Amino acid sequence: MAKSNWGTAFAKNLKQNGWVEVNGVIKRKNNLTEEEKVQICISTAKKKHNRSTGLKTAWIDDYRNLRNKEHQKDLFIQFIKQELGLEVWPEFYFTLDRQFRIDYAIPLALDGSVMKIAIEQEGGIWMKGNSGHSSGTGIKRDMEKGNLLQSLGWKLIRRQPSEMLSMETLGLIQKILF
Repeated sequence: MAKSNWGTAFAKNLKQNGWVEVNGVIKRKNNLTEEEKVQICISTAKKKHNRSTGLKTAWIDDYRNLRNKEHQKDLFIQFIKQELGLEVWPEFYFTLDRQFRIDYAIPLALDGSVMKIAIEQEGGIWMKGNSGHSSGTGIKRDMEKGNLLQSLGWKLIRRQPSEMLSMETLGLIQKILF
């Protein structure tokens, strides 16, 4: 007989509606003592919304790139790490002039030398509906991004979604490396 998960679902629903768990007990946020607020790190002061609190360099020390690398671990990143031993950076900001991002960046070689390999997954035209990449404006923006990448010394590889986890993609990266 299958075990019911109604208790877990109920607790999750409460948490989604503003309740918090303190020492194994679920309570309303507005009924917490000051000590409990400190314990679960609820600030009693109004928060200021600073959009850019970190360093923006458009390189591996850019806080946005560090954040994206920390939070995204997909199969392509794991595939390249396993097969080539290279660090892949997802959603990599490569310029300060525009808010352009590379789907996947390999900024450094194994020895730490600057590599600048950009890998773009051409998903827009394969998606249902209007993704933004298949419109006239989207195509123009993608062309501008590609030209800017090349002018900054990046080598661009463009792949279809079905080609990302292939030996052919590995081969294209290896040709640039060696």
